[in-house]
Amino acid sequence: MRNVSLIHTVLASLLWGGVVFVFTGITFMKYESASHMLRESRIEAALTALHKTIQIEMDKGISLPELKTVERELLRYAQDENDLISASVFDVYTGKTLFSTVSSQKGRNVPELWRKKCVKPEAVFIESEKNKEVAGVLLLNALSENAGCLMAEYSVDIHGSVREKMIKTALRYAFRLTGIGVLICFSVYFFSFLISTTMINKKIQASVFLLLCQSMLLFGLYFNFKMTFKAFEADLGQEIAAKAQLIAGRIGKRLSQTVQSGVPFDSIKGLETYMDQIRFANQEILFVLITDKTGRVLYESGTASKAFQADPHTGKISLKEGYYNAAEPVNGSNAVIGWVQIGINERFVREKNL
Repeated sequence: MRNVSLIHTVLASLLWGGVVFVFTGITFMKYESASHMLRESRIEAALTALHKTIQIEMDKGISLPELKTVERELLRYAQDENDLISASVFDVYTGKTLFSTVSSQKGRNVPELWRKKCVKPEAVFIESEKNKEVAGVLLLNALSENAGCLMAEYSVDIHGSVREKMIKTALRYAFRLTGIGVLICFSVYFFSFLISTTMINKKIQASVFLLLCQSMLLFGLYFNFKMTFKAFEADLGQEIAAKAQLIAGRIGKRLSQTVQSGVPFDSIKGLETYMDQIRFANQEILFVLITDKTGRVLYESGTASKAFQADPHTGKISLKEGYYNAAEPVNGSNAVIGWVQIGINERFVREKNL
């Protein structure tokens, strides 16, 4: 009987370990997918904004090779994107690079794959290549004819480091949770052996011990799962921050241009609809706020009440744990007149996908 119990204990431990590693693997894949989604949507948003800037100039009837603002816009784009390798524009018919942030690329022909992919107006394509990701979007002339393609090459080093962190997190917590289960299994086995050698209150001892083991196991599971999710969310922090800052900066620049053109800051028509579109297109965003320089909310999409809490003694407002808030200025003619704030629920993968 003793050997059978030991075999059962070992089998239960192996089964538990298998279940734990399967669960951890599924969790890892979901968070890795979220990391990839955040990165690609950030690249797409940044490239789309640059595309619109260049496209406005082309709509005036200027041919692509004669555009004088492209070089400046590409360099500005490169300054904002920390993981950018290069940004360029090539002619779709010849494949010749017309403008680039890397001087050695000018005049060279781009890979044939880029020319084949860059065919749909306003549709950003993203392709993975060796040690980099390539994104592009088609440029049209004033007659709505294909003219050129805006390209961006991104390093995957940062994304790779995030993935490595997630792998270490997955292994660390998988082994920890497996250890908890194995410890409980063998504790039950050894206690069962002990009570089998005595006649004193066997049933009571067994019931109490099994109840204690169940409680320890449930507590260990809850605590470990919670810590696993928090660790993965911490690994996602870099991608979350980069995307939130990018979107807040885009909105801030657009509002700055609007205000500097003479529109009163507190009466911009259609702004909340524009904010709603951004929030719905990026499901991880909890809220978008536009405030004046004192912090008074002028425009709001979503709700910020879940993300902030007030100190009952001092009244000071602070961000709750598990939320991220990015802020970028809105500039008037001479000074900062307000702020754009993007709030993200860092638990969005856990709450929506798990």
